[in-house]
Amino acid sequence: MTTQSNPHAALAPLPAPLAELAAGVELLDPMEAPAIRWGILGAGGIAAVFAHDVAAYSSGVMAGIAARDPKRAQEFAATYNVEKAYDSYEDLVAADDIDAVYVATVHPQHEKLATLALNAGKPVLVEKCFTMDAVSAKRVLDLAKEKDLFCMEAMWTRHLPHQKVLSQIVANGGLGAVSTVHADHGQKLDHIRRTWDPELGGGALMDLGVYSMSFVHQILPDVKLVGATANLTDLGVDVQSAALLKTDTAVAMAASNFNGRSATYGEVVFERGAIEMEEQFYRPSTLRLRTFGEGKPENGETVEWSGIVPGGFQYQAAEVARCLTAGKKESDTMPRSATLRVMELLDEMRAQTNIVYPWEK
Repeated sequence: MTTQSNPHAALAPLPAPLAELAAGVELLDPMEAPAIRWGILGAGGIAAVFAHDVAAYSSGVMAGIAARDPKRAQEFAATYNVEKAYDSYEDLVAADDIDAVYVATVHPQHEKLATLALNAGKPVLVEKCFTMDAVSAKRVLDLAKEKDLFCMEAMWTRHLPHQKVLSQIVANGGLGAVSTVHADHGQKLDHIRRTWDPELGGGALMDLGVYSMSFVHQILPDVKLVGATANLTDLGVDVQSAALLKTDTAVAMAASNFNGRSATYGEVVFERGAIEMEEQFYRPSTLRLRTFGEGKPENGETVEWSGIVPGGFQYQAAEVARCLTAGKKESDTMPRSATLRVMELLDEMRAQTNIVYPWEK
């Protein structure tokens, strides 16, 4: 762990209206989580973010890194102060001093490497999207159950302070029933080759749309897909996708795109108010509470709280550490059932929009 100030400790207290609505919420400090030793499979950009955030802002230790190219693993270890670079994935998962493995490769490799780690007896944190479809996701989750090992999807968003507050507000019901959920995630990613390559699981849906869909499911776990649409490249990956979803009492929209930077907006509308995240709902963000006054919505009040902290991946790493120390095999915040259901919804979207990967043809 590097020596830095603790950003979580600097979070402001919740304003009174939010504190009342979110009564019972636990905003746990990653620095105070049990210290575990991490091994990372994959030395790309997402692995770099994880290594930095966990070392800088949590109690976790960066103990090992492995990549397809041992030289790249060595360079990664030197750059991010990882204790040891391993010559192969197999060597890392066999190491006795690795407590948990983070799978940080491209999507199509997730199942293979999660399986490798679980068969070696290692708890796993698997980067989103968890696998490429629900069938393969179930295989990994079933193996974790068979081996009696911890397994969690690295949907880091669900562990962030502002999302924990939002989830508690939904659970407490102080604003009434949920009416509508919106989630939009768009980035301009022309410069990242893998996002456009079908062999590497490219496309906006599996890279960004999974955030939007997971957010909708977080608020409405019984949601069902009504319809989906997408625009595809000549190679068959989606540039934009959108879904309309519903429960018996609410509707939701989940969208993503690769060719334009959207506000990455998230909103939950209740009977008596709304929670808004106008900028980057999936990252540490500011919550805005709008309560609906008598007669007209504008007669209510607006309250904001900033959950913005540096990094963000430290929160999911701390969740893993706490679960392992407590002997838990899955997270209450990101349960296995949520991973599987979101993958099923993504499968349904792909079926409706003809997003087919080469190995599926």
